[in-house]
Amino acid sequence: MRDVAIVGLGPAGRALASACTVRGLSVLAVDPRPGAAWTPTYGAWTEELAGLPPGVVRHRIEVPELWARERHRLPRAYAVLDNQALQAALPLDGVEVREGRLDDAGVAALTAEARVVVDARGARPDGRRSQDPAPAQTAYGVVVSREDAAPALAGAEGILMDWSTDWPETPDSPRGVPSFLYALPLDEDRVLLEETCLAAAPAMPVPELRERLRRRLQRRGVRAAAVEEPLERETVWIPMRGRDEAPPAGVLAVGTAGRGGHLVTGYSVAHSLRSARSLADRLAAADVPPAADPWRPGDLLRQAGLRALLRLDTPGTVALFEAFGTLPVRRQRAVMARDAGAGALSTAMWGMFAAMPTTGRTALIRATLGPARRLPSTRA
Repeated sequence: MRDVAIVGLGPAGRALASACTVRGLSVLAVDPRPGAAWTPTYGAWTEELAGLPPGVVRHRIEVPELWARERHRLPRAYAVLDNQALQAALPLDGVEVREGRLDDAGVAALTAEARVVVDARGARPDGRRSQDPAPAQTAYGVVVSREDAAPALAGAEGILMDWSTDWPETPDSPRGVPSFLYALPLDEDRVLLEETCLAAAPAMPVPELRERLRRRLQRRGVRAAAVEEPLERETVWIPMRGRDEAPPAGVLAVGTAGRGGHLVTGYSVAHSLRSARSLADRLAAADVPPAADPWRPGDLLRQAGLRALLRLDTPGTVALFEAFGTLPVRRQRAVMARDAGAGALSTAMWGMFAAMPTTGRTALIRATLGPARRLPSTRA
């Protein structure tokens, strides 16, 4: 019997496997492509990377910005991770690695081989579901040169969220599901420009995001050829509630296979890296928790936040994030942190509500408490 069996070697699974071996546990890891390089662009606040070597940071943005009605400088350094360096910082020395793709029954069967079995296969281990109705974050991005990206950045070091309404066919009257521009330098030479729908149910289609990005960048003067023939392309699809169902019987779930993702932002990697160490400590002490990420009171507030995002129109969303931009940094941190407590989070959310104009407050109340928004189309 091994001490731990981990299924899936993405960031959550690999971080846990590495942490467990450091603590002297015997580990079996199962993954269909155990040696594959991670390809998504991972970002995190630098303070969330404690315990990792500095080399895992590919590029650092000292003062990222958030744009809504005004431009807001966020006094927190933000990092783009170097995936290759991050994988190297989470070595699998001593881990028994087995190549294979397991369904739920196969994961549950590992309880015959290990004292603790962990599911880290992600939110959709069997592949994407046809016409998936679950809330999801989607994005389409292009990587261009610094020179080509300059008109989109407009002097900003990096933009975490740009809610400017220059994406619709008619900019003075935006309609449809809101989206924002994520403009992030990847290194000294290249910048990712990505149109992102923070949350929609069902997910906003990537072709719509691609068209929005083209219109937005064209209006800002970004060279058309750089957008149509970029250095790289990226698409993103993140179910906001993770798998949103219980793991197989007798199995712990980590990362987006469980409840490791942030219900409002979709971020999960930094939390997975941090929580892997604390979970490994518990497993090494033979203290197996009933859940890797149990429900806490703050999650009810994050659920309310997701519900509001799924119902707010574009003006309401812009008003919400304009209010976020005015918060003190400690309250901004509480809104974005996966593990913020209910007290800190409720204070931050009240601060956002109080900072909104009356029309924005009314829209937010209706979005949080009212019926789900039904949109037949995501066209602008």
